[in-house]
Amino acid sequence: MLINATALVDKRAATAGGAQPFNSGHSGSAFDWISAVSGLASAVVGVITLVTVYIGATQFLSQNRMYRHGLSWRSLGPWQKTVDKSGLFGLQSRIAAPTVSLKSLAKQEWEPSISFPIGFPRNRNASVEDGGSYVQAKASWVNFMQALGLTPHDDHLYEVQDAPELLNGIVPMHWAGSDLVSISSILGFQSAEDKPSHKSSMPLPMQWSSPLGWLQFRASANGCVAQFRPRRKPRDQISPSLHHYYDPQDLTLPSESSALCSRLWTAINGYVLPGKRVLYLGGADRHKRPQDIDDDAEMDDDELLQSIMSKDLSEQELMRQMFGKKESRSTALNQEVERARSAMAQKKTGSLERDTTESFLERMLNQEKQKLDRKEVLRPCPGLLSTIVEGELASSRGLDEAKYKYIEYDRKYAVLEDIDRSQYPFNLGNLYMDGELLKLVKEAILHLQPDGFYFSPSFFVASDVREMFEHIQTQSNTLKEVFPSSCMRGLEMLDVSEGDIKVLMKSLTTVMSRTRASAPNTPPAPETNRHNILVKAMELCNDLQRTRKTARAYFSVPDMQLIAKATSSLRTQFLQSRDDTQTLDLMWALIYSRDVSRAVLKALSKADMAQFLATPVPCKNNKLDFVELLGDSVHDDLGQKQDESDENPITGQYHIPHLRDGNFTGQDILAALALVFLTYYWIDKSWITDTSHYDATIPHSVLMC
Repeated sequence: MLINATALVDKRAATAGGAQPFNSGHSGSAFDWISAVSGLASAVVGVITLVTVYIGATQFLSQNRMYRHGLSWRSLGPWQKTVDKSGLFGLQSRIAAPTVSLKSLAKQEWEPSISFPIGFPRNRNASVEDGGSYVQAKASWVNFMQALGLTPHDDHLYEVQDAPELLNGIVPMHWAGSDLVSISSILGFQSAEDKPSHKSSMPLPMQWSSPLGWLQFRASANGCVAQFRPRRKPRDQISPSLHHYYDPQDLTLPSESSALCSRLWTAINGYVLPGKRVLYLGGADRHKRPQDIDDDAEMDDDELLQSIMSKDLSEQELMRQMFGKKESRSTALNQEVERARSAMAQKKTGSLERDTTESFLERMLNQEKQKLDRKEVLRPCPGLLSTIVEGELASSRGLDEAKYKYIEYDRKYAVLEDIDRSQYPFNLGNLYMDGELLKLVKEAILHLQPDGFYFSPSFFVASDVREMFEHIQTQSNTLKEVFPSSCMRGLEMLDVSEGDIKVLMKSLTTVMSRTRASAPNTPPAPETNRHNILVKAMELCNDLQRTRKTARAYFSVPDMQLIAKATSSLRTQFLQSRDDTQTLDLMWALIYSRDVSRAVLKALSKADMAQFLATPVPCKNNKLDFVELLGDSVHDDLGQKQDESDENPITGQYHIPHLRDGNFTGQDILAALALVFLTYYWIDKSWITDTSHYDATIPHSVLMC
């Protein structure tokens, strides 16, 4: 029993000892399998991670190359530091672009310095003086900002906001659509459409053109994208000697209001007046106004007969009394009147009766001629800028009524015989108006002056100003030079002879001391300097006249700046250096009456300049006395084709409405005449803008790349 028990214990022990190796071997195999699977998975993950990192690095490097191009000096020029702002020790980068608000610019009365975008040096630190070594920036908005005269240092005129993704490898600049339209209008941009509409959406693609270049609009996945492409810089056409005289002088703009606001108003049919006032001359209203219906008082048959028999009426007045205004008559009646008039003309001349076809064609020709001969009657229209279309143009530009006082007029087209001359007794060309509006037009036209860039008015402003300067254009078409050679030689001799200068200035001082003194805070200029300013301005007039007559006149921006400097110096030294600036009225006299400028130009060809400059020219009760100034030329053929408003032009006395009393001299007359012609040359090369029509139809947001 003891032996069996011992054997049994040893057997169990042996059995237990034999089971130990079997379990240990099974556990090791599972661990090895798990380890192998984990290692394989780690390897796969590592490969995937490596591939992912490689692909990501490749994409990052590719994107980095794109951004490196978009953020380079060649793309952004001096705006590079403004656009690319790094942080966190250079490990973090913020890409932003400037944005411009027109309302903010108008509020700050920003004075634009518009010029041709010449580009930037090829390298950041290059010091290149040769303009040919400059290149245009790859980002077109950089060139656009340079054309506006906005630099990164003008940080108070723009804001910086995060830029969206690159467009064509360029960091784009964000524009509000209405702001871009308004900025484009002051730059003289014109659309390719014949009649832009404010009702239908702006068609894309679209291209606008201006003196500075082109704006191209296209649709993309990012919305409306614009691109500016500058023109080739034109060469100067004004003589180098005049540029040598005027270019070193600082360009000053003697305007009471901002040049920006003045340009914004002229682009939407407005004129800036002194004292924060605006004269707005809108278009014609298609709907007949209530006051138009009752223009003529109704009369019964007895009253009509009495009125006809008691007055010696002309044919036109008789027709109006019997049948009303021409525009309100029936077509059949108008045709019958023309037929009867044609028959009477044939009877008087004894001509044979013409065939029906020729008579019909003549009537059609007469009807078309009457349409072309229509005049424009300017009528008060308070509330015009409160309408949706008109008022939105001013509001979107920051030209609200809280800042300006509106004086609103609209226009009506009519034939001459239908215009009530008792109500509208004055006219400038084809513009007919009352005395109150004539006074406002005088202020507007005297306030309008070259500002260093091309004149960019709306269609109505351009048409109205051309009507006002129509007789100046007529004279420019016939003159070889504005100021005769004998006149220029006489002035040059005065400039050389010191003795003549002293005698002349003594005489001028005696005349002027009786009536006026120097304006406060305006130091008197040296007399020799004033004389030289006048001579150079007259030389400039002759230079511009020769270019206009003998060449294709396309003046550069430096030429426009030169004209602005010349007019500024004339106004400062001659026409705005006395009390109440009354000598500016001489400019008004030359614009209003065609015979005043004709008489002065005729007298200059025979005058002794020393005597002419010192001759007094008095003005009293709206009558300008040129008798002593004109001398012998007053007896010449000045009376031919006289203006109706001149009471006695043959004797050299001219009636000019709204002309203040004063005593002037021949020197003032020459300065005013030169100023009128310089202003005309600026107006003559205007770029009529129509981009304001897109104010409400352009997309709300535009990206410029």
